[in-house]
Amino acid sequence: MKTGLSVCVSIVMAAGLASAQTDNPVAPQAWDQERVTALAHQLADAVKDLRFTVRGSPDQPVGGQRRAQYAAREDLRLLQSQTRRLAALLDQGEAQDETFSVFRRIQQIRRSAEDNGARAMISEAIMEKIGTARTLLSELEPFYAE
Repeated sequence: MKTGLSVCVSIVMAAGLASAQTDNPVAPQAWDQERVTALAHQLADAVKDLRFTVRGSPDQPVGGQRRAQYAAREDLRLLQSQTRRLAALLDQGEAQDETFSVFRRIQQIRRSAEDNGARAMISEAIMEKIGTARTLLSELEPFYAE
């Protein structure tokens, strides 16, 4: 079984796996304010749920893994903050251009979490929550594809 740290890796990976794969770019999709806003809210809720689950997971037993776990937890905290911010901006009527930098920051945090999480193990319960976040991020990705 894997635990906490790898969770953040996968969760941030969820934030935009498709965009990280430069050899398989995502096809842009026409902006749909209502759909993007709904997805952003679902993503913020999924990340919140994931963070809650990760915080309840046991600490890693080994020093290097433990540091990576704490770094991944911090990445997850930042990811939660940015996903809430994205949803709030979209609620205020901000569109693609105005929210692109926040979405890009979510992608950066995702990559950091992937790096930190690669050094830890995660449970199946956490993997399930990561899968939910990954699905939502992959649905959001085409709206921000260039």
